[in-house]
Amino acid sequence: MVLTEVLFVVVAALVALYTWFQRNHSYWQRKGIPYIPPTPIIGNTKVVFKMENSFGMHLSEIYNDPRLKDEAVVGIYSMNKPGLVIRDIELIKSILIKDFNRFHNRYARCDPHGDPLGYNNLFFVRDTHWKDIRTKLTPVFTSGKVKQMYTLMQEIGNDLELALQRHGEKNSGNFITEIKEICAQFSTDSIATIAFGIRANSLQNPNAEFRNYGRKLFTFTVGRAKDFFVAFFLPKLVSLMRIQFFTPDFSHFMRSTIGHVMEERERSGLLRNDLIDVLVSLRKEAAAEPSKPHYAKNQDFLVAQAGVFFTAGFETSSSTMSFALYELAKHPEMQQRLREEINEALVEGGGSLSYEKIQSLEYLAMVVDEVLRMYPVLPFLDREYESVQGQPDLSLKPFYDYTLENGTPVFIPIYALHHDPKYWTNPRQFDPERFSPANRKNIVAMAYQPFGSGPHNCIGSRIGLLQSKLGLVSLLKNHSVRSCEATMKDMKFDPKGFVLQADGGIHLEVVNDRLYEQSAPSIQ
Repeated sequence: MVLTEVLFVVVAALVALYTWFQRNHSYWQRKGIPYIPPTPIIGNTKVVFKMENSFGMHLSEIYNDPRLKDEAVVGIYSMNKPGLVIRDIELIKSILIKDFNRFHNRYARCDPHGDPLGYNNLFFVRDTHWKDIRTKLTPVFTSGKVKQMYTLMQEIGNDLELALQRHGEKNSGNFITEIKEICAQFSTDSIATIAFGIRANSLQNPNAEFRNYGRKLFTFTVGRAKDFFVAFFLPKLVSLMRIQFFTPDFSHFMRSTIGHVMEERERSGLLRNDLIDVLVSLRKEAAAEPSKPHYAKNQDFLVAQAGVFFTAGFETSSSTMSFALYELAKHPEMQQRLREEINEALVEGGGSLSYEKIQSLEYLAMVVDEVLRMYPVLPFLDREYESVQGQPDLSLKPFYDYTLENGTPVFIPIYALHHDPKYWTNPRQFDPERFSPANRKNIVAMAYQPFGSGPHNCIGSRIGLLQSKLGLVSLLKNHSVRSCEATMKDMKFDPKGFVLQADGGIHLEVVNDRLYEQSAPSIQ
């Protein structure tokens, strides 16, 4: 009898759960919005849940579904939660710029208790705290401040060239390597010195602390992929499941390192016009008014900004550099043109490039911009719709007779936009000429946004671009790259990654080709 009752309760619960999911999964059909039929319970995240495809590439597949090619939006389900994939350029502009006040938060979440550095950093922080900290950090990233950082970057560029020479000497000249790792060592050392005033020494020691922690954060194991899956698709469960963007050991490392640097900076009074100066200033500002609440009284809030600056700073630049080298190895004529431009500028500058000179290198800029089109580091953007008190909710008219509901997640498929033949001729082809001065005016602005758009765009884009350019100059100055047997013929992306990463890495042969040294005597 008891067993029968238990079975009845279990079956009734399963039926109720199934009915609830079915009800949720009929939302877009009831609202008259075109949608992708969901899988029971897990919605449209099956391939992501099974780690068969990354979410960014899955969104691209949805965007490119021929049945939906004329639609402005596509309804999907993040597990049981109805969400929208935005296809129309004007709607994207509305979300990111015109109606930003309704979409100022990301849909993804971090756990405020289990992962305070993740919860409080500029990438995830919400509402007025985001606006306040963005305003405080913006002065670090002006063109004038970035120019001041350039001399420090150049020192790391010299370290990169020396590291390549050491690799070559160990291997009697040329050598095959996973190029992303070398690029990550460069960008790690660069970010550590320009933001924190620390010599990370990753190029001298690939197992240096900064590099080790950065490597762990962006190695998408099954466990890391699970954390990101919950953060983006089940954000209400991040606290229950103790999901962490920053791992406990990384958080401990950043607290110890940044805390020590801040204390030393306050003691010495040294000013370097870097991120640490801003964090020290915020802490002093908070201490001056002890009776008033201030987010900077929370040390984790300050350390969180350093943590996200470091992680975003090294990953974006190292990805851009490595994808650029992959394409240049496949297109040796383009590589030769770029190396000749770099060499001519180096000869003119006596072996180094001023800030103004590197920014004026036309073909270098074209190559980097085209790499960011083909390989945007963050292949999608997520936002959460928020109703504004006293104002009607946002309507999707004239496309659909539907009004957005508070809390609806929206996703903008950046990778898909960057590869849409509506906006790009032969989008799968690597072609820097798209970004020549003559052709740049033909680019549809919202169809190209490797750093996002509007108030929530990437605050560090200037640093990321300059770092990538300098890294390529330092590497190609006296070396070239070419494909080898281990090089992927067609790029495949890691299905577990939430940023764009090559599956298995990018293996290239680095060739000792002293182009500048052969030209240098002519200026003596």
